[in-house]
Amino acid sequence: MKARSLLAVSVAALALAMTGPAAASANRGATASAVRGVTVSDTVSDTERRTRALVAAFEHEDVAAVSAMLRDDSTFAIPLSFTGRKEDAARFTGRAEVLGYVKSAFATMGRIDFVDVKVSVIAGGKTSFVEAEGDFTTADGRPYRNVYVYRFDWRGGRMANGLEYANPITFCNTFSAPGC
Repeated sequence: MKARSLLAVSVAALALAMTGPAAASANRGATASAVRGVTVSDTVSDTERRTRALVAAFEHEDVAAVSAMLRDDSTFAIPLSFTGRKEDAARFTGRAEVLGYVKSAFATMGRIDFVDVKVSVIAGGKTSFVEAEGDFTTADGRPYRNVYVYRFDWRGGRMANGLEYANPITFCNTFSAPGC
């Protein structure tokens, strides 16, 4: 697991480094903003790299790498409720709450593997979407296969807002969660 964590941190560092001052000057027309004293460009290719690094950090269950890609005021929500009502199944506000959800997800799963990953970037690099199939196992070894669409809004090279869309019926058939 340490090798996997190191790999995810390296991928995250590479994604952030490729969006620093040197990359910003190489990418004409890129919007740049200051984040903790580092200039970060928001081009389509930079956002795609950051998005893939975030997916890799999830697959490697690397909390430190995920944390490094979040803004302090980030939000993360799961809009599809378990009841069918128009309400979020869950909403997390701030880095600490988002990381709490991430840690909980990591503890619930034995293996996280996204397959057939497609990343799309829109709004000039400010928003990315991930479409993927999950080939996961639960912590107790049961298969968990769901479909996912994520939306990530980026500001200053960090994830500001995230949405996770997955089939709530698949989730409820696998886990006995409140509301299922």
